[in-house]
Amino acid sequence: MRPATILHTADVHLGTGSAGEQGYEERCFSRAIDLAIEVDVDGILISGDLFDHSRVPEDLLAWTAKQLDRAERPVILLVGNHDSLHDTSVHHRFGAPERCAQVTMLDDPDGSIVEMPGTDIVVWGRAMLEHEPAFRPLAGVPEKPADRWGIVAGHGLVLPDERPTHHGSPIAPSELAAIDWDYIALGHFHGHRVFNDASVPAVYPGATARSRQGEPGVVLVEFRAPSGATIEWVPASPS
Repeated sequence: MRPATILHTADVHLGTGSAGEQGYEERCFSRAIDLAIEVDVDGILISGDLFDHSRVPEDLLAWTAKQLDRAERPVILLVGNHDSLHDTSVHHRFGAPERCAQVTMLDDPDGSIVEMPGTDIVVWGRAMLEHEPAFRPLAGVPEKPADRWGIVAGHGLVLPDERPTHHGSPIAPSELAAIDWDYIALGHFHGHRVFNDASVPAVYPGATARSRQGEPGVVLVEFRAPSGATIEWVPASPS
């Protein structure tokens, strides 16, 4: 398998404050795109909550599409609890696969596998329709395709134990441990966190604008044989 590097982020929350380039979240996201270009990653993975709510104005949707196109590399997009794929989802208006040149969405509630074009990477994920306890982001992960770097993407809360929970979109430790892929790309928790006890690297990159101790940042993931996936947190503070 060919070596590859991706930029993993989540919980971008565009539209939280001022729309367009004036908002802090927007400026941090723009810096994340700058990093993808500067490092020359092979692709970008956003593990949910690109947008903060369904009322995002059209000018911000247009600005977001320009940012994704500016990257000039494949983008894989999963929805989260703030932009879940229900009937009034912002993604029905955004229409990233039609509006953007290189965006692929994980839009099947039952889970789907998509390829990251130009790489030997495949990504599996389930599209969230409602943020509720019944939705299990990592339920039904299939066997990893042969001869591919495999990423499982999930937007939800990793629980401390196996007890029943009232939290929406829960992820049990046993679900992490059962995944035999190369990398687990998480979203929902706003702080950067690595689960070292998982069988493969399971990582929250943290919210783009407040990733580690309040500092903006993203995670670079390098796939290379024989070591597999290695990660590096990098700051993404806007100028």
